Order: sequence, then C-alpha cells, then structure tokens
Amino acid sequence: MPLSADARLVLLRIKIERAKEHLRNLENIALACRGKTLHIVLPQDNSKAGDIIPKRREDVPVYSFEMLAVAGDAIHSLRSALDHLAYQLAIIGSGKPPSRRVEFPIAKDRDTYEAEKARKVEGIRPEAIEAIDALKPYKGGNDTLWRIHQLDNIDKHRFVFVIGNDALFEASWYDAEMPFLIRPRTLNTDSSLFSGVFDSEMENDMYFEIDEAFSETKIGEGGALIPTLSKCVTVVEKLIGDFRRFLN
Repeated sequence: MPLSADARLVLLRIKIERAKEHLRNLENIALACRGKTLHIVLPQDNSKAGDIIPKRREDVPVYSFEMLAVAGDAIHSLRSALDHLAYQLAIIGSGKPPSRRVEFPIAKDRDTYEAEKARKVEGIRPEAIEAIDALKPYKGGNDTLWRIHQLDNIDKHRFVFVIGNDALFEASWYDAEMPFLIRPRTLNTDSSLFSGVFDSEMENDMYFEIDEAFSETKIGEGGALIPTLSKCVTVVEKLIGDFRRFLN
C-alpha cells in the first residue's frame, strides 16, 4: 500500500531533526568555548617575500575541533533531507525506484541549473518540478539553498569550515603542547569562511570582522556560524513542509 503524504514527511523529518540535534550540540560546545583565548605571537599578514617577518601579540580564541565536525554534520543532514525529498517525489511520479542520478537540483547559476536539472528530476511529476523551479535553487536565486549545497560539498571533499581570522583548536585526541592554529589567509583553499560563531550581540570579544576583499567570494559570506546554520535549518524545514501537497 502506498505511503501517505504524512508518512513520507515523517521519513524526511528524520534528517531535519538530526540537523536540529547537531545544531543544539554545536551551540552547547560553542558556549563551553566562549571567551576562551590564548595569548600568542603571530606573524603579520602584510610582510613581503624576503622581508623579516614582523610579529604581533594577540589573544586568539580557542575552540574545539568538534565544533567543525558537528557543523559539517548539520549541513550534510540538511542536504540529505533535500535529496530524500527528491527521491520520494520521483517514486510518486514514476511508481518505481528512481535512478541513482536523482537528487534535489541545486546549481552555481541559472544556466547550469537548467542544463543539469533534467537528469536530477527524472521521474518527478511536472507540477513538482515547477515548484522546484520556483524556488530558484541556484546562486543569485535562492542563496540559502546554494549555500547548503556548497558547504556540504566543501566539508565532504575539501576542507573543514573556518572561523574567524585566526583561531586555535583543541581536542582530547589532539596531543600537543599548543592548540592547533588555523590561519585562513594561509590555507590556499576554497574553504568556507565564517566571521565568528555567534551573532554580533553574543560575540563580544570573540567577534572577528573579515576584510571585505577576503570574504566576498567565500560561501559563508562573512556571517557567523550558528546563525547561518540556524537559518539553513529553518529554510529546509519549511521547504519540505511546503512540498507535502506533492507527496500523495
């Protein structure tokens, strides 16, 4: 007997609720780290090759490596929820197991979206495809969906999320005298950059403003980590609820 729309929503909520749990866990870990700093000596960023590198002393925030892993898990749960939605829509539309190519289509721009969409929505009913199109799931159309897609790809395949200008990280498994230092300007990677952990009102002395020239091409767009993830959860949860009418 076919599943009801409500039953399908229950299956989709598994991933949404997991994302919420990851976000709550992230908030608790971040609060435990809040205000923790270490006074260290850092090289200046504006020295030229061949120069004697000048030094500066700075109080650098100390975070847990677990924060980066949990943030990536939250984003992955959201991306999975969208793909599970596409899978359910394809089952309903075709009446058979969907192709492995089926996924919720999100692209870097409108042209790419239109070029790649057909294979990703194979079997989905035209009215559901029209609803997906109306979301404009590409950069410049629906930046939150595009950001979820990009953050998931970066975390899975390239690099962990980056917080602040310079940050120190520690963990029970990281056995070293000093926490691990991550300096975004030295990474040479398209990592996803966030200006801090909390919003500006909570950040206080931990808040870091990112230079415009450095942050303008980054996926996090200089926003703080927890508010950005919270918005992503809200958007995906509402989107899936709005698609209930196509799940019968």
